[in-house]
Amino acid sequence: MKKLYFIIPFLVLLTACSPSHIVIDWVDFMQINGKHYTGSQQLVISKQTLVKDKIGKVRFEVNEHVKNPKYKIKEGDAAYLSKGTGVYSIEGYPDHSIVAVKDKTKIHGYKLYSTDNAETLDVKSMDKEKVQRIEVYLSDGSKPMKQLKTLTGEEVKQFLKILEAGTVNSAYSPDTSTKDPQMFDFVCYTAAPIAYRDTVFFDGKVYYWYSSELMIIDDGIVNYLK
Repeated sequence: MKKLYFIIPFLVLLTACSPSHIVIDWVDFMQINGKHYTGSQQLVISKQTLVKDKIGKVRFEVNEHVKNPKYKIKEGDAAYLSKGTGVYSIEGYPDHSIVAVKDKTKIHGYKLYSTDNAETLDVKSMDKEKVQRIEVYLSDGSKPMKQLKTLTGEEVKQFLKILEAGTVNSAYSPDTSTKDPQMFDFVCYTAAPIAYRDTVFFDGKVYYWYSSELMIIDDGIVNYLK
């Protein structure tokens, strides 16, 4: 039985009486070889050599050319990838449930896309006993800017222990009155081809991250971030 996928764009009506002024905020998707993919901020390729054969390419960039919110997605369409962008397979994923596209702003030079039915891979669900190292980056929210540290051995265990020991406080409102919180991306590597990325925030008062809810982290985390 075939699955039907629906792209539901977020519409901002700038001028209600003029369809030409409709702005569509597309989900970061692509439709390649009959599979629907969504761009991931949580997944990182462990190393470039794990990116393998080219399996397709983008034929049409929707964001740049489509103003009709009723547009039907076609094979080769992508929201924000330019025409001709190559799509590559990843070692260990022969079903192409996770694929890669080149992106110089991402760690190791690739952004990963996963199908809607791909296995859940993130820091919350990973096997923490298998984490071999953690890389920490200063981030601007969309991309890592500078690598600050590489954690190994006991440092890995202590870092993850502090995260897990965080206190849920969904009522806490981060202080953004004077500036945005500092963001520290951390990437957890196992022996698998895919690594797991997440973010620790500091608003000038407390360190926190988002698990299922906002969690306040012990200040001792700073020893592993800077």
